[in-house]
Amino acid sequence: MNTTHLLIYLKKFFNFHTVHFKVLMILVVITYLPLAFRINSYRPNVTDTIPQLKALTTKELEKLGPFSVRVKVGMFIRDIPIFNIEKNNFKIDSVIWFEFNGDEITLDTLEKFSIDNGKILSKSPPDIKISENGLIFAKYNVLFELNTNLGFHHFPLENHQLSIVISNDFVTPHEMIYAVDASGFQIQNNVLPAGWGIKDLFVNAGYLPLQFDQQDATKKTENPKALFALNLVKTSSRKALIIFIPLFSASILSLLSFITGLANTFSMFTLTASAITALLTYRFVIEQMMPTVGYSTLADTIFLFLLLFSFVVFTVQILTVRRYMTIVEEHPHGHALALIKLEKLSSILFILMCFLLVLGTTYILLI
Repeated sequence: MNTTHLLIYLKKFFNFHTVHFKVLMILVVITYLPLAFRINSYRPNVTDTIPQLKALTTKELEKLGPFSVRVKVGMFIRDIPIFNIEKNNFKIDSVIWFEFNGDEITLDTLEKFSIDNGKILSKSPPDIKISENGLIFAKYNVLFELNTNLGFHHFPLENHQLSIVISNDFVTPHEMIYAVDASGFQIQNNVLPAGWGIKDLFVNAGYLPLQFDQQDATKKTENPKALFALNLVKTSSRKALIIFIPLFSASILSLLSFITGLANTFSMFTLTASAITALLTYRFVIEQMMPTVGYSTLADTIFLFLLLFSFVVFTVQILTVRRYMTIVEEHPHGHALALIKLEKLSSILFILMCFLLVLGTTYILLI
């Protein structure tokens, strides 16, 4: 008997026409959405590109022999006073050092280095020492500003790859080449602001050809470059929560309009209209937090999808209310059967809207 009662209760509870089932569906949607974003956080979400430096081939190096000088270069980042991801602006306090043979190249040539896509704000006189292997070790305290071109296609869930390129425009790779290794790139602990961390560091050396005339291969220049890249990862979801929770809350509000019942036409209209109004109003708020880019970010795509979703729900409910009023007017005394059919249709549309919200969000997060 108890089992029979339980089956009857479960059958009634999971009847998709009931309020209990609709509330359960909304709770399932609310539970799924954070899981979808959590799974998306394990994706790389990095669209930044780093310079692809070319290296001299072994044959080229053998041919050059003693004419191409190897200079070991390294960097230690002491502080990052300005760390503005959204505006692609950074100010970095660093120590840049060179280790070289003084008989092969002069210090005057080496200290003419520059920072690609950046500006050296201050550079100390060189601190020169003789290393144990007899080479000259010269280091500079360098404060420079870096203006990058980071990608924000996955904002606000994106990670970044920040590239720093040291270049010398006064020599060619056939005269001097940089040499780097992983141990020569270090960063002080706790220099990044809250919410960001360093996954790993990457170094490379080579040169980049610059072609002045595509029709004339001789009109080009090549300069030695050393690349120091930081793979940055977000350690906080605060900004993502500030952006997405209000957006999805408005969409869930529109789904709640299916629970009010057909007779409560005012609540159905109010909930769906309020959802659209909330989305449009909050757009001005999140606009202040977004980077200035000329393409759509993840936040833009999700906002447009949720706005379209809310408009679809609003349209469905308007048509449902209109059909309800027609039934009541045409059958003032015997409209029970027609209302039951309309209630079932509304329940089916509610389930479709739930699946649309879940599948649409999942698709956007996966592309």
